[in-house]
Amino acid sequence: MMDLRTFWWPVATATELRADKPLGRVLQGVPIVVFRGHDRKAAILIDRCPHRHAPLSMGKVCRGEIQCPYHGWKFNSDGLVTSTPGLETITARRALIPAIASKEEGGLIWACLAPDESTRKPVLATEVSCETDSFFLVDIVRSPIDAVAENFLDGFHTHFVHSGWIRKEGKRQSVTAEVRQSPDTVEVRYYGETLQSGIISRVLEGDRTESFGRFRLPGTAELEYRGRKGVNLLVTAWLTPELSGRTRIHARVATRRGMAPGWLKRSILARLFDVIVQQDKEILEQTHDNIRRFERENGEGQCPAYLNSELDLTGPSIRRLLNGESLEESRRSFNVLL
Repeated sequence: MMDLRTFWWPVATATELRADKPLGRVLQGVPIVVFRGHDRKAAILIDRCPHRHAPLSMGKVCRGEIQCPYHGWKFNSDGLVTSTPGLETITARRALIPAIASKEEGGLIWACLAPDESTRKPVLATEVSCETDSFFLVDIVRSPIDAVAENFLDGFHTHFVHSGWIRKEGKRQSVTAEVRQSPDTVEVRYYGETLQSGIISRVLEGDRTESFGRFRLPGTAELEYRGRKGVNLLVTAWLTPELSGRTRIHARVATRRGMAPGWLKRSILARLFDVIVQQDKEILEQTHDNIRRFERENGEGQCPAYLNSELDLTGPSIRRLLNGESLEESRRSFNVLL
């Protein structure tokens, strides 16, 4: 298995992290607390006061230092205790709480549990040539990141889970799907699909010439729709593993800047996308719970392996990447009814 601790993962959006309030998060099973230090830079510590193990995330931030809610001990961004109320002097001269590598980039707060020489830069949204309006959506789903990523990129469930919102079963189109693989990426490019039959496409797009779905290690899934004037819609979803079977989603929705003001588009689109997210969340959690049910009832503690078809364009490759395999450079095209 790939050591996911060596990658950068988003744990919050920059706007979520205020100067006066810490955020409690979990990254790959490790409880962490995120706050802004003296210089307003993001800082991350293990979410446990060394004194009586109270959660620091339930405390508060005082002038760039985090204060424990139990006895008021304060710690700086490096985990060094700076105040122990009731004592006149501080005896600790070393960090009492492990600090986690952190950075702020692309509108997100990133954490890495075990950075080393192999650690890559955070995976940011694909750059586009036109100006865009964008906003973030955040949610948590009870499902592993491979299933969430596959669901995000899979067009063939939209006729049923999102019927009328994205596509309709009775209005499929014959399109060409080109699947491209590189060592750390799988991408599907669709040719020949005009506007989708659902509400969202008609609200967002005036026309469509081509569309893309891509996954990049360690957990970034992206949908891109293009028209004659360039990008109509770019949705980038960063999938962060919190616990086994629980994923935090930070999704950035970007649309080409046009006549409508950004605040109006955000107001409308946030409502539309929330419907889609909740529909996906429901089917993913039902599926995850069903897998667990069969694992409990199966004497070997396992559910049978997935049965893949030719329409599963990204899922098998995503699972290979997350299992530590490097994909070979390849390209294949075929027609599908989407």
